[in-house]
Amino acid sequence: MRSIDSKTIFMVDYETDSSVVREYMTTIDYQKLLSSERNGSIKIMNLMKIGNVNEKAA
Repeated sequence: MRSIDSKTIFMVDYETDSSVVREYMTTIDYQKLLSSERNGSIKIMNLMKIGNVNEKAA
């Protein structure tokens, strides 16, 4: 089974038909965005890996 890192945050700028969007997202959401780019519905213009979100133990 493949493990997906859900704690990394990305800043992504992408272009749709009518606008340019800047969005902060997790790895899972970024994978979905890549799928949309492969389908031709968006174009990723800029990508920056911001880092990992740290969880504090309670």
